[in-house]
Amino acid sequence: MINVLKGKREISLFAIGLALIALIPILVISIAGIRRNSREMQESNLEYWKMIVQDITFDMDRTIKEYDNLSMSALLQENLLDILYKKEFNQVEYAAASAWLDQQMTVELFLNQSIVSSFQVMGNNGFYYTSDRETTLAETMALAQKIEKSGQITIFMPNTGEDEVDRGFVTIGRYIYSYKDLRALGYFLMSIRSTELDQIWENKDLSRIRILVLDEDGRAVYGTPAAGWEKEVLPETLSGEAGFLEGPKESDRNLYIYQKSDYTGWTAVAAVPRSLYRASVWNLSRTFMISGLIAILLTSVLSFFLIRSVYVTQLENQKNEMERSRAEMKALQTQINPHFLYNTLGAVNMYSVMEDTEAVQDITDALSKMFRYAVQNPMEPVKITEEINHVRNYLKIQEYRLGAMPRLQIELGEAGEASMLRLCLQPIVENIFKHAFAEGIKPEHFIRIHAFRKGDMLLVDVTDNGRGPSLEVNSMEYVSDGEQNGRGIGLSNVHRRLKLAYGESYGLWISGRPQKGMTIEIRQPFLVKETEKYIQ
Repeated sequence: MINVLKGKREISLFAIGLALIALIPILVISIAGIRRNSREMQESNLEYWKMIVQDITFDMDRTIKEYDNLSMSALLQENLLDILYKKEFNQVEYAAASAWLDQQMTVELFLNQSIVSSFQVMGNNGFYYTSDRETTLAETMALAQKIEKSGQITIFMPNTGEDEVDRGFVTIGRYIYSYKDLRALGYFLMSIRSTELDQIWENKDLSRIRILVLDEDGRAVYGTPAAGWEKEVLPETLSGEAGFLEGPKESDRNLYIYQKSDYTGWTAVAAVPRSLYRASVWNLSRTFMISGLIAILLTSVLSFFLIRSVYVTQLENQKNEMERSRAEMKALQTQINPHFLYNTLGAVNMYSVMEDTEAVQDITDALSKMFRYAVQNPMEPVKITEEINHVRNYLKIQEYRLGAMPRLQIELGEAGEASMLRLCLQPIVENIFKHAFAEGIKPEHFIRIHAFRKGDMLLVDVTDNGRGPSLEVNSMEYVSDGEQNGRGIGLSNVHRRLKLAYGESYGLWISGRPQKGMTIEIRQPFLVKETEKYIQ
């Protein structure tokens, strides 16, 4: 008991020491991994937000180009240019021009486009038309004065502060030039619903950051709700076409990532909170620390159980060695049953009195062979044919002693070259004489030995047609029960030696029914060479 407690204390101390030794490299690896992966994670986050800004810039350009193409389709209408070429209009001509715009431009060109809300045409010849009756000439003129004279579109966004621009709409304005003589003919304005621009924001994961679009003058033309930080990032602070910068003020806890559009000249800026930018780094650090603690805990537990299993295995091996030694001694002691030896010598004496020297010679020859075979190591495998010869010598003596013998049937087949433990068959046959044929040998009695291979196992069935067990049985527990009841000691000895040699999956299996005989089956690994060992 003292040795067991001492062993447990040694196991615990060794497990703790192993855990402490494992702690140092885990900490070093964790710190190095956190630093390396922190940089990689920050770079990965930065690239991710850059990609978001680039996508927004691309989608903005694509949408504005669609607006541009839509406005150009109106300026290619020859009837519109003819109307603006006229120097004077009478009432009928004015009404006809307006009717054409109502029919052709409003219905066919624009109203079939769900994004177009209204448009206005204002000519230098005094002609004016609006598809929206609520838009006044004064409002149109106010916006027309701000249209670029280069022929490129001018975009009036809802957030630019223009009083004339309706909220929820983007107004596109451009000069109308004659493609014949490039003469300026007037102005064209088109109000478009900003739903497509809104979808740019809705299709992106912008719940944790803020996006703002600045024009070339630094004014916010579009952005996420409640942005209000355009004054923090002026165009002069954004160097180059794209990049990122820390907040220019100490109180500013943002990282600004920007991308300028070559098409519109606008700059999309994303404000990423530093806490969000570094959150993944902190999560990574926390993961490393938790993983390190779990690794230490697992190392301690696994080392404890590993050392404990080794310790228990050593104890089991010692126990098995002791049992093996006892089994060998017991096997040697019971190899030749004293009663069998006594009866055999009695038979020899009887035949000597009768002066049957041939019988005496046969008995003594068989007995000497049995002794020579039995005194060798009972844990050593031998060829199955040697076991059969040992059984034959035993049966020869029994035949002289009892005066009768059951028929012996041997079926080996391919198992004839197999090996098995020494002294396994003879104790089984002896058990048959003690119990199956206890009332005497009858002419119909037989003993059949059938050996065959099943997978990687050698099965040897020893069957008799004697009186069988008192109850129907089909297990190996009967072997142990027989030993406890003082019966079948030889069988228990064989059963135990098989388990010691090959493991708990092997041994003797008994099946039989009352008055129907019994089969004792030997189960062991299939071995071919006599010298081959299969000892666990």
